[in-house]
Amino acid sequence: MPSAQKTPGSSARPPSANEQVTVTHCAICEMGCGLKVTSRDDRVVRIEPDKQNPYSWRDFCIKAATATKVLDHPNRLLSPMRRVGDAYVPATYEEAVEDIAGRLSAIQERHGADAVATYHGNPICWSYGGRPFESELNRVLGTSNRFNFGAIDENSRHVVGREMYGSEMAYLQIDLDDCDCLVLVGGNPAVSTMSWCGNIPDGWKQVLARTAAGMDLVIIDPRRTESAVKAKLHVAPLPETDWAILLGMIHVIFREGWEHRQDCADAEGVERIREIALASDLADLAARADVDRAVIADLAERFARARTAVCVARTGPAQGRNGAITEWLSHVLNLITGRTDRPGGNVYYNRHIDLIRMVPFRPGKPSRVRGQPPVAGSRSIAELPDEILTAGEGQVRALIMSSGNPVVAGPDGRRLDEALARLELFVVVDLVQRESHRHAHWLIPSPHFLERGGCNPLYLALNSKPFIQMARPAVRPPPGVLDDWRFYQMLGEALGRRLFPDLDDPTPTSVADRALAARGLPSAAEIDRHMHGLMLGDQAFGGLRQSVATPSGRIEAAPPPLVDQLRQRLAEPSAPPEGEGCYQIISRRRLQMMNSWLADTTAQSIGGDVGTLIEIHPADAARDGLGQGDKVRVRSATSEVTAKVVVSDAVRPGVAVLEQGWGSAVYDPAVGAVASRRGINRNQLVSNRDLDDLTGAPRLNGTRVAISALDPELCEAGA
Repeated sequence: MPSAQKTPGSSARPPSANEQVTVTHCAICEMGCGLKVTSRDDRVVRIEPDKQNPYSWRDFCIKAATATKVLDHPNRLLSPMRRVGDAYVPATYEEAVEDIAGRLSAIQERHGADAVATYHGNPICWSYGGRPFESELNRVLGTSNRFNFGAIDENSRHVVGREMYGSEMAYLQIDLDDCDCLVLVGGNPAVSTMSWCGNIPDGWKQVLARTAAGMDLVIIDPRRTESAVKAKLHVAPLPETDWAILLGMIHVIFREGWEHRQDCADAEGVERIREIALASDLADLAARADVDRAVIADLAERFARARTAVCVARTGPAQGRNGAITEWLSHVLNLITGRTDRPGGNVYYNRHIDLIRMVPFRPGKPSRVRGQPPVAGSRSIAELPDEILTAGEGQVRALIMSSGNPVVAGPDGRRLDEALARLELFVVVDLVQRESHRHAHWLIPSPHFLERGGCNPLYLALNSKPFIQMARPAVRPPPGVLDDWRFYQMLGEALGRRLFPDLDDPTPTSVADRALAARGLPSAAEIDRHMHGLMLGDQAFGGLRQSVATPSGRIEAAPPPLVDQLRQRLAEPSAPPEGEGCYQIISRRRLQMMNSWLADTTAQSIGGDVGTLIEIHPADAARDGLGQGDKVRVRSATSEVTAKVVVSDAVRPGVAVLEQGWGSAVYDPAVGAVASRRGINRNQLVSNRDLDDLTGAPRLNGTRVAISALDPELCEAGA
């Protein structure tokens, strides 16, 4: 796991006389690992874990240790840059804001508010200035065309939170401290840590310790992952069939009378779930997943008879067409067995921040072309090409993209790239110019997380302990690079609208202080005085049922949209990939790799052909006449790519593993040329129309492909 990985710069030694040490924390993901950063002459020379941080330092990984690869990137943006022909020339912020605001105003005056769209990627969520000010700029623009990364891997949680608990921000977490049976569906915490819309620091080591003490660890995943190797039971179903296993478990539990009767009686719709589950044929569900029905029955008994237990679905199923019903059935399984908001189960932390009450569900305007409602206020990135390319009222003509690379992270990047080229105005805020930015009219530089500070009170809803900490800048941004929030503030003022008009002096600190004060929490200045972070007493749960904001005021076990989709899936014939060359693709995680926004910066730390490999089972390789190292053509209904075969029994038959995040160019904007690129963009194979209709998620895991050997002569010619 990350804390066990030997990472560059992690050896502790005292700073020399001309060195400065800054205590801060990482802002790459929600783990927020405590960091000790040593700098010399305003340059970072060493990054190591802050071992005095009482909460988060143990998950320190190579991503934080090598953060200088981005900080000191040779193609980093150092000033606003205006497109002139095929290249870019430096400009001032004043020039950029004046031009952008003028063009945005003109576009909205001619075509309406929705003619301007925004997109933000995952990294801005950990910018305590950038995210709230970008969100406030959205309010000023008045557009309903807001897009983000959520449909790529997160929307299943939002949809289930909305339907079962009354808020798309209803984040339930694992109470690992008291768990005797843990079922992880499509998760690999040995690599990814125990984080996803919440975190358990040092979580994988805690899982291993609990397992050694007798906890039943079950991993459901088509690949024998690093986590599955350590599990007591690994179940390897076909991709996108996890829901069938969970429904089968629910069937057995109701059939045997193992349900928690009081919790079932206290929720709405449990009888409807019972009816659907018992009417389902266990043999049919097992056949859909291609697992033995006895395995499902055994798993149901393990789970129901354990003293405490929790089932959680992770990003694996969330990145497919059945992510919503898989997430939902994991919650139903917890609910009917008395594992919801109880010790050792799926719990809701609301002692300091009650996200359900803070962010109740409010329906949004359906999209213009496909009529899809937004999820958590944002549309699926799969819809953006249609919104740009389809003429008519509300057609998107301008886009502001903040720290994102959706041409690579999302589906069918070629079509999105084609659409981005048609925009009248395309503004990018980022550290470097990436694949998604090659048609931008303006490039606005962003500070690195080691160059900014702040705190986010919402972390208190995501942390397994009530801990809050301050991020502090370890070095200054390059001369002339402003923080993101200042650019958004300047742009709002140029549009004639002040951001946060109810604050006398809107800054990230004043925004945070208002949120902290509203909940009786210490101010940002008080938090800053605690160098290594501040623990706010003990964590508490058990208040979920009092926080639920559904119309009935109770947990909704059988929301109609989810029930309807489940019935649709049950009515579909079971049709696993068959025939020569036929597979379903899935992805995998690597400890050393950043997400698709930053994969290019970590390429040097991963050797060999990673980024161009496709992993298949020996039986499939033998059937299709493929061998180790063969070059193959991988074709889908959307596109094709070329890859190199790895034959491995870690992946189940009928499945091919192609990693996401590679194939993205980084550009040198001064000359308009590609500066670096590695690997293939496998998401070209994924359609932007074949989606989970509840979440908008494309089938990043589950798309069917054909694999065939390339002509040897073409291989020798470099094809």
